[in-house]
Amino acid sequence: MNANILRILSALTLIILLSCTSTRTTGDKRVEGPAAPRSDVPASAVQGSVFGPAREFVGSPYKEIGTSGLFNVHAPETSRIAVLHNGDDSFAARIQALKNADTSVRIQALIFTGDESGLYIAELLKVKKAQGLDVRVIVDAMSNPGVQTQWMYFDLKQHGIEVEGYETFYLQWLNELPVTRHDAADQTTDPNKRYHEKMWIIDGETDHGVAVVGGLNIANEYFRIDPQNPSRYWRDQDVIVKGDVVKDMVATFERNFEYFLKIKESRGVFNTNIYWEATRKVFNKTGTVNMNHITDERLNKNVRELAGKKLDLKYEEAKCRFFQNRPRFRETYIEQAYLKSIHGAKKEILIGNAYFVPSNLFVETIKDAVRRCVKVIILTNSPKTNDLPMLTIVGRDYYDDILAVNNEPLVQSCGEGGVQIWEWQGRRTHATKQTEGTIHAKYAVFDRRISIVGSYNMDPRSRALNSETAIVFENKKLSRQLADMFYENDLDFSKQITLEDTKSFTESKDAIYQLQKEFGIFIEDFL
Repeated sequence: MNANILRILSALTLIILLSCTSTRTTGDKRVEGPAAPRSDVPASAVQGSVFGPAREFVGSPYKEIGTSGLFNVHAPETSRIAVLHNGDDSFAARIQALKNADTSVRIQALIFTGDESGLYIAELLKVKKAQGLDVRVIVDAMSNPGVQTQWMYFDLKQHGIEVEGYETFYLQWLNELPVTRHDAADQTTDPNKRYHEKMWIIDGETDHGVAVVGGLNIANEYFRIDPQNPSRYWRDQDVIVKGDVVKDMVATFERNFEYFLKIKESRGVFNTNIYWEATRKVFNKTGTVNMNHITDERLNKNVRELAGKKLDLKYEEAKCRFFQNRPRFRETYIEQAYLKSIHGAKKEILIGNAYFVPSNLFVETIKDAVRRCVKVIILTNSPKTNDLPMLTIVGRDYYDDILAVNNEPLVQSCGEGGVQIWEWQGRRTHATKQTEGTIHAKYAVFDRRISIVGSYNMDPRSRALNSETAIVFENKKLSRQLADMFYENDLDFSKQITLEDTKSFTESKDAIYQLQKEFGIFIEDFL
């Protein structure tokens, strides 16, 4: 049977089976189905400042939570930030900070892969644990299924390092079962709510703490280990932070870690920590299990070279605020931070995000900014560079509505205002050979003064299902650095989408394209 026919039949079968619960597309407007995730962001969330008091934010609807999860603003003289220009810089900064650690190591990531870079990090973690440091790791229980990755976690555990989100023999699913409690924590163990945060915190409780936060997980593709493989050579964005704001990252990690411990404690005899304590006592007498991981020596060499890369980190004092979204409490602080920053912009908004499936409120807030003569440029992946290409196809349904605002007389009178949408191509405009894979970054710059960098995607999962983190900071030098990268690097790898292009997207008669759109809607909202 023709391969295309097989693809159509497979996708059609899934869509028919799942159509009763999935989000649907009607014409060029998305209609939320009954099971679609709620964003819980009212229009009032647009008002106020991203650095405003708690009363200007919408907190958790649970009375016992409210705005208690919202962190305070830190004055410029208390915190310093440096921009890490891509994944290779972030890898070097992480490793150098880790090697200098003298008190603690806290790492959280959706993905921590047992490849060349991950195994290199794991060995350093074992060294730090042997030196007596507090070393702990949090990973997402459903996002790291590789056998070698699971064995790497086992190795960390047998050396006394706690790895939440991992259990031997893939038993982490036990911790996804509902918790028997009668408060807001009843919302905690929905398997559709994943842990998407990315934090790398070294000596966070000391006066010399340092942290890396942004979009990077832990794997070769994020750290750009193999330039010979463009599909696994990604563009991403982190910042490195010192000062008082690091304590907020520590608090975020600790409340996550404490939550996972409480879940295990609620399992009674199925509390796996009980058995790990017993297992470690045995290992203390017999010795640990020897690991035999498979790696590529060429990539190992690249890892070692990148680890020693000389960095010129230009720290700047910056007013800042750290945000965490906990979907189990229906917090939406990062979406509100974006909305408030868009609403407050006067001249220019630059948004770079791996996935762009915006809420209606986000679209309207962008259009309102354009009507104020604010220049807006949105950059996201094309289908061929997106690691989930169907999501770009879904997101394209919004392009025509957004770009149509440029035809309004008020906007046309603005001169150089208007909104642009660009799609990342993974190649330079003057070359034919692809040089990079997906853009995984999640950042924005407002008037080259205020910036947001974090794990937050512009999609329904980040709005309502995934736990997320982001830092917002006000500093002209730092924001200009990000803006320069946006214009000089990211747009150079991208193609501008015209209103005419959007017609070919929304009116496409290609059956495979349309089925990819329907399936993309399903996997975005429900997996």
